Amino acid sequence: MGTMAIAAAIMAAATPAAAQLLGGRDTPELPGFRDCAQCPEMVILPAGSFEMGADDSDPDAYTNEVPRHTVTIGHAFAIGVTEVTFAQWDACVARNGCTHRPSDQGWGRGDMPVIDVSWNDAVDYVTWLSAHTGVAYRLPSEAEWEYAARAGAQGQHYWPGDRASGCRYANMADMTAAADYPEWDTVACDDGHVVSAPVGSFDPNAFGLHDTLGNVWEWVQDCWNDSYRGAPADGSAWLAGDCRERVLRGGAATGLPNEVRLSQRGVNDPDLRAVYNGLRVVVTLGN
Repeated sequence: MGTMAIAAAIMAAATPAAAQLLGGRDTPELPGFRDCAQCPEMVILPAGSFEMGADDSDPDAYTNEVPRHTVTIGHAFAIGVTEVTFAQWDACVARNGCTHRPSDQGWGRGDMPVIDVSWNDAVDYVTWLSAHTGVAYRLPSEAEWEYAARAGAQGQHYWPGDRASGCRYANMADMTAAADYPEWDTVACDDGHVVSAPVGSFDPNAFGLHDTLGNVWEWVQDCWNDSYRGAPADGSAWLAGDCRERVLRGGAATGLPNEVRLSQRGVNDPDLRAVYNGLRVVVTLGN
């Protein structure tokens, strides 16, 4: 995508119509792009403010999800419409940009979300994607991730209704999983998947993003901190704290009902490859 095209997309993303998303009104179609045939599809989000973290009244919140605080992201940015797929990751491996070829656990490759990748592996992928396209791709900050995942929602989820309404929108521990794991606490609906599902299988949020809750955990840039006290208020990554551990967001297909929430946070060592750890990518477009 050329410089002029990016500039035009930023202008479109800054229109009042796009900003309406943050007020929960009608959802316009946001501009987007794909830099190559094997690159992630991206959607451009407008600058804006939101309340990050769990509300004090959330009975499921952990102490690492508070205090809730206002974050203002002063620039438009693009984020992947879906999680990075095996096909996109395998293109990086084929071009020697990624040295790790993760296992798919027998669940399939192609349009399945890539799994079994560490934070370090994810950094290798965005480094290769940047070199391959000439566009500066990176992992999202934790604040950018939550802003994008919420798309104006204030509660635990981005869908209307309660947890049992979620099977249209998220792959989580449900009645399908209960058939194999009867001891689990599962949500009272059926999403049709026990393990991860092909990206885009579920309805998107108001920004047009799929699977920001459930399916696979998504690595972000930030170092781990056990609360939001002192967190950046401008949407930038928090690169102070315990950088021996990195943050994941969004939950996974095996996520229990009280865990698949917009404020839920995960943490792993940056070199750990776990079966449900994947990623979503971002491009900064303006300041």
